[in-house]
Amino acid sequence: MQHARFLVPLAVLGGAAFLALPTRTEAYTTIGGSLGLAQRDFRVFNNFTDPTANDNTTPDANFPGATGVALAMWKANLEWGSRLHGNGNGDPTQPGGLGSGGANFDPSWQGLATGVGGTNDNIISELSGSSGGTLAYCETPIQDGWRIRFYQDAANWSDGPGSTAGGQYDLQGVGTHELGHALGLGHSTVSGATMQAVATVNGVNERTINADDIAGVQAIYGVAAATKPIITNVVQSGCSLTITGSNFAPTGNEVWFTRLNNASGDPLKVTNVTSVGGTSITLTAPTAAGPGDLLVKIPGSANSALSNAWPVSPQGGTAPQSYCQAAPNSYDIFGATMAYSGSTSLATNNFTLVTNGVPPNAACLYFFGPNQAFAPFGNGYRCVGNPTTRLPIMNASPFGDAALTLNFTTSPASTIPANSPRNFQLWYRNPAGGGAGFNLSDGLQVVFCP
Repeated sequence: MQHARFLVPLAVLGGAAFLALPTRTEAYTTIGGSLGLAQRDFRVFNNFTDPTANDNTTPDANFPGATGVALAMWKANLEWGSRLHGNGNGDPTQPGGLGSGGANFDPSWQGLATGVGGTNDNIISELSGSSGGTLAYCETPIQDGWRIRFYQDAANWSDGPGSTAGGQYDLQGVGTHELGHALGLGHSTVSGATMQAVATVNGVNERTINADDIAGVQAIYGVAAATKPIITNVVQSGCSLTITGSNFAPTGNEVWFTRLNNASGDPLKVTNVTSVGGTSITLTAPTAAGPGDLLVKIPGSANSALSNAWPVSPQGGTAPQSYCQAAPNSYDIFGATMAYSGSTSLATNNFTLVTNGVPPNAACLYFFGPNQAFAPFGNGYRCVGNPTTRLPIMNASPFGDAALTLNFTTSPASTIPANSPRNFQLWYRNPAGGGAGFNLSDGLQVVFCP
């Protein structure tokens, strides 16, 4: 992204939302320019200080991993999308109706930023102070990116999710207006339009774009083309995602994901993806993909080459899960507990088993198998059923930790298959614990991806 700093005078282009403007005879207006496919990403730097800006902590399946300001801004942007976002739910003020633009425009949610960024970094954040009656503003021109700032002292900001209380202003509604500027729209003189210059009541009504707003975004990006790729469902099975829809290319598709810990803002892209009959794509989610949205881009640079956004949690089916029970030992009253680090991708080959609470320097070994169990064994419980495979004997550290990085290119770890659960446990000596003189950790179930 370019980082040239240029702020268009707010009174000229309406870059600051909700400034009262002279009455005009026309409806929607444009500020010049549009967002190409390289500028569809957006992020939030959550430096908002009002307690009501982040008190919505209830997750929503259509917006995985987001709460508070992030959730409000994600919904605000998706309202401008070409089609319903998933099933269209997530906003109590317009159930089943979120995603109304009908144009060749769809955004790519890229999560939380680590700072306010530059004027072209497509980041939404709070700004200290106030500026007369201005609530927020969008920095333009937009061709190479934008930035939106909400004035801290201009309002008591609320993240919803329903209607806001008296004396508060709605982040989602004001955000929807400002994102309209980021798309290239100026102010409208149509009463009730999201892009009218003055907020109505507390801004909640601006969450839903109306006919004039829709006409404006379609004038800039064109009515959604009949050839535009469409996602109608995404199903996860193990490590695989199956995307169904229409108008996918036979070859050369790109699948865009929300990137984990996104410092650049760019979507994570899987390239050269094939489809079956233009209606189905199956792929393994990359390990760097986080909860967010998935989009499909077909070959070409036109705005109509990018699909609608669909919510996914691509690693949700593959995150390792602890199970069973650890018994106390002579070193830790809670016993030895399993954890992990690295990727669950066999190809990445950096998955590490980690166990805490092991007696220092104790001889130990990991073992694994396809089945789970729960049976007394030694001074603890056996959590892995037969058949089992042992990994090499080693010693815990002087600090009571054990760790082993699996090498999937050599036996026995090379026998571990993709898309099939494997259960791991640590077996360790503990003479000081009395009884049988040995004990076991709890269990860890892992589904590895190719």
